[in-house]
Amino acid sequence: MINSAAKSGTAAGMRDNFKKATVEMLILHLLSGKPMYVYEMIQALESRSDNHYRVTTLYPAIYRLLKFGYIREHGKKVSQDNRLRRFYAVTDTGMMYLDSLRSDYYRLSDGVRLILESRPN
Repeated sequence: MINSAAKSGTAAGMRDNFKKATVEMLILHLLSGKPMYVYEMIQALESRSDNHYRVTTLYPAIYRLLKFGYIREHGKKVSQDNRLRRFYAVTDTGMMYLDSLRSDYYRLSDGVRLILESRPN
């Protein structure tokens, strides 16, 4: 019996895996422009992708990037609705990591495009 809730082997599963593979690169890209808080990043991802790249949380990726020193906390601010906003900024090491990720991403996506545009044997 197939579990209809399972995403493995589905287009939704591929989308989830793609997001997991690209989320750190996209966070670093956003933060390379200016310090941001998490919800602001989520909104930016959605608006810049015309709502094609949507996530419910970025915290696991934020914690990984903090752990490796690719981003740092850039300050805190209480919003008008009394929420504490933690701002994050990319570090110099994070910028080098972003450059590496971009390079790998473009090389891999170009390779995938070439394969998909080729004639199947």
